[in-house]
Amino acid sequence: MTTRRSFLASTAAMAVGSPAILRAAAAPIATIGLVSDAQYADIDPAGTRFYRGSIEKLGKAIEHFNGLDLACCLHLGDLIDRTWGSYDEILKPLATSKHRFHHLLGNHDFDVLDEYKNRVPERFGLARRYYHVDQAGFRFVILDTTDLSTYAQPAGTPEHALATAALKSAKEAKLPQAEPWNGGLGAGQLAWLDKTCQEAAEQKRKVILFAHHPVFPVNPHNLWNSAAVLDLIRKHRHIVAWFNGHNHAGNFGTEDGVPFINLKGMVETADTTAFATAELHEDRLVLTGHGREISREVVFRKA
Repeated sequence: MTTRRSFLASTAAMAVGSPAILRAAAAPIATIGLVSDAQYADIDPAGTRFYRGSIEKLGKAIEHFNGLDLACCLHLGDLIDRTWGSYDEILKPLATSKHRFHHLLGNHDFDVLDEYKNRVPERFGLARRYYHVDQAGFRFVILDTTDLSTYAQPAGTPEHALATAALKSAKEAKLPQAEPWNGGLGAGQLAWLDKTCQEAAEQKRKVILFAHHPVFPVNPHNLWNSAAVLDLIRKHRHIVAWFNGHNHAGNFGTEDGVPFINLKGMVETADTTAFATAELHEDRLVLTGHGREISREVVFRKA
């Protein structure tokens, strides 16, 4: 016969011995807010994309973030969709955030006239197009996957010619991602990334990479030179996660122990949102999705 006293004792023993319960009780080292592809424009819906609705969706996401203790927030690219004036309205809800927002550059962020393209990073307040931020035992590396692209550089420039040649090579290689809306990391950024990850290893920091375009799983939305990026990730064992946007349907895969998390696009659908928070622990990441975004828990690989 089970008495109330024996029941309480067995319950307490389960709580002590259950790793799941212990993990739930452990406070994260840091928590971040994540949004991707708000893609605002003052235009009518097209297919599943409801451009004007992103003003309200992003505002509500920021309202939620403001109620949390976050290290920072990130928007993973494509804040707008066409015209320089789109920035004026979508930056208004962002101005209400009490947390620092790190902005990544996406292909649609350059849907502006050539005369404005070089000013896009400035519109986000970016001193550099790619950089890193150290937080507790982590290094957040913010990448620029529009670095090598046909849309981010004015026509007639050497950078545009280089990107045109890179896209041609990708098509000749019959890569599924050989599309003009994708891009790549230039040689300079790849070298910087290699050095930045090595420095993080020397400082015993785990590295999380943030990008607009994906590199894994194989997909038509991936970077042109995703193979080179994956080689670098395999080399640096303390890289523990990758986040990106771009593919509005979202995606997920694990390669050599690293989770590749593609957030869903906020611009999609008339009445549902998509954003997340990520709790960073010593050995794992706990993603809490809102709206269409999927919640998941992933364990970090060992260095």
